[in-house]
Amino acid sequence: MAPPNEDYFYEALPFAETHPDHLGAVGALFGLRPAPPARCRLLEIGCATGGNVLPMAAAFPESRFVALDRAEDSLAVARKHAEGARLQNLALHLADVREFEDEPASFDYIVCHGVYSWIPDDARAALRRLVRRHLAPHGLAYISFNTLPGWHLRGALRDMLRREVGAEGSAAERVVKARAFLQFLGAAETLAADPARAWLASELQTLGQLADDYLLGEHLVAYNRAEYFSDFARDMQDAGLAFVTDAHVPLVLPERLGPAAAEAVRARSGGDVVAMQQSLDLLELRCFRRAVLCRDDVAISRRVSVDRLFPLVVASPLTPGATSPNLGEGVEETFLGPGGTISTDQATLKAALVALAARAPGGLPFDALAWEAGERLGLAAFEGEARARLARNLLGLYTKNALRLWASPKPVARGVSERPRAFSFARYQASVGSPFCTTLLHEGVQVDSFDRVILARMDGTRDAAALTEAALEEARRGEVSVEMNGAPCVSADVFAEITEQKLLRFARMGLLME
Repeated sequence: MAPPNEDYFYEALPFAETHPDHLGAVGALFGLRPAPPARCRLLEIGCATGGNVLPMAAAFPESRFVALDRAEDSLAVARKHAEGARLQNLALHLADVREFEDEPASFDYIVCHGVYSWIPDDARAALRRLVRRHLAPHGLAYISFNTLPGWHLRGALRDMLRREVGAEGSAAERVVKARAFLQFLGAAETLAADPARAWLASELQTLGQLADDYLLGEHLVAYNRAEYFSDFARDMQDAGLAFVTDAHVPLVLPERLGPAAAEAVRARSGGDVVAMQQSLDLLELRCFRRAVLCRDDVAISRRVSVDRLFPLVVASPLTPGATSPNLGEGVEETFLGPGGTISTDQATLKAALVALAARAPGGLPFDALAWEAGERLGLAAFEGEARARLARNLLGLYTKNALRLWASPKPVARGVSERPRAFSFARYQASVGSPFCTTLLHEGVQVDSFDRVILARMDGTRDAAALTEAALEEARRGEVSVEMNGAPCVSADVFAEITEQKLLRFARMGLLME
């Protein structure tokens, strides 16, 4: 793994696509039988400060988690937080991928995010052997990596930065130089005058929003080697691993690029999965992949049938465009989501989406969702072709990135209870002053001092009034700052209103538990 840095921790964040609920659902869609997340064993390679694996361990106390990293300082932070959060089901190892050893076939899930492209060839080979040796028969591995040809573009900026900044000086000094050079690159007023400058403007904007540790780890680190997907897949195959799909499943489907592109990709690849994915990378100039892999002695069923959806949990960010949508057959209704709008005139799908909106941000097992859709339509039974049709429609929305699928239900509250309870790990993060907290959806959300005060106390024993009083007390001590008309405010009524708004926001984000 990449050598540790003396000035910066690579702050580990939660990545929803690495979560066993997500990987388990992906595996089930492709005909595998992954272990249930609540009773599994997961290994994370390159855990850094633990921001990804620790909340998983908190969410599944009956599962076992193992994580390793070669950066002693980062691992010390992870250990401190594991102890503070009282996680008894997590083992943290200071180890290199070339040294780590456990029981063969002992992990149901192996996660490696942000490591593979940053280690030398012998460590990559060791990582591949480690994954194959330790992956359970129906286990799933997640490995992210930088890909060509897209990274050729990003690599040009990396080359410029490394040339300008050099290798001398501390990490902090090198970051300052890098920021100054990026500012110089953005000095021209005609950045968008041609495609190359437009791309540079976009990259500069992105880097301006990202933390220094990203700039250091992606562009200033000594080793960062991207590769073509076909080369990655070949190396995995040689190690006894098979490519299943991308963790973002819609990205493997050529149809999303339009009929002409899909036809060209399929004709060029001749039905070969690896060739098809390589063709997609060439068309899109992709620069990053999140590969899901399994052992090569397990059969992968790539024709996803509707029955694969039946054991899964369905969730949706879509909300009805109308206050009271017409659920009648043939009447088109629109549903709004972060990626755009979805319109449908199919009664069963409309009823299902309305039911999911009522459950957001949590979801419903497919059988429960089918039953609720039937109830909303006044149907005595919802079986056979109607059930299959709903599953087909939901799968179609999933391939358009309009739905989420999970392997198990998440204990997300539907709203704010009288004495709300936040996810235990989020409460711990708030108590130690973290600038972000992890939701039950395994997503990191930014929090301010007011958020932290009430989140840390939301253990199910306090009502909104008690939480408001805690925030007021912290404000009087100078730990929380609220201003009204440019002046400090400690009004009980104002704080009560803020608390109410915060609680509603926490519920929408998935921070509150049933």
